[in-house]
Amino acid sequence: MVDPLSSERLLHNTHLDKSSYIPLYIQVRDILKELINSGKLQPGDQIPSENELSTEYNISRMTVRQASQELLREGYIVIRRGEGTFVNAASHTQMLLKLEGFSSEMAKLGYRNHSRVLNIEMVEAFDAFGMAYTGLGKEPGEALVRIRRVRYVEETPFAIETSFLPLEIGQGLLNPRMADDASIYNYIEKDLHIRLSRADHVIQPGLADQELAELLEIAKGSPVLNLHGTTFSMNNQPVEYLEGIYRGDKYELKVVITK
Repeated sequence: MVDPLSSERLLHNTHLDKSSYIPLYIQVRDILKELINSGKLQPGDQIPSENELSTEYNISRMTVRQASQELLREGYIVIRRGEGTFVNAASHTQMLLKLEGFSSEMAKLGYRNHSRVLNIEMVEAFDAFGMAYTGLGKEPGEALVRIRRVRYVEETPFAIETSFLPLEIGQGLLNPRMADDASIYNYIEKDLHIRLSRADHVIQPGLADQELAELLEIAKGSPVLNLHGTTFSMNNQPVEYLEGIYRGDKYELKVVITK
């Protein structure tokens, strides 16, 4: 961790060019990005406060706030109310090939996380969701439960996940409506006593369209990882079809191959 005196020394080695055409908030943003990218500020380190930065560079707090908003939008920092601003400890997160829910996986990696349910509904639209019907072994006309969520890590949107469940499994999440941070896997295993065994997933690269870009707070056309596939119970029955879209600047896929 960087102590306050170290942070001040770091700032003393930097300066703003007030005659430049580059806006001052962009210059502040770039200085802090360079300190982070160079490793002089480490994940979890607290960055100088608005007062410290405005005093050091003789600029307004509003200018500093604009720089902070840029860094927040790009995922470099997290702002913890009542504590301060910190270098994002979740700048990159490995996706490991194991059957584990998002919240559990992130918690084990030491990241604070939460979810926001965008919508949960019963659908009977084979034409619109044919891959989900096929993945779950369901026929046209049968009902599925569709749950769409945004996943956050350290207040940064990391992924959009859409789960399709057979009605007999998912109806308990419709009424009462599942909470934002409820775990579907915990519900299946603990409430329904269905043990999960494996997931067959395909992962492909893609680009964010306008809707995804807005939800993930990235630029349209940014790289993403698309995942889709089916999760099975111990008796080989399909229990969930998942469509996941993960930020390409936040996730990396780790594969361990053994002989």
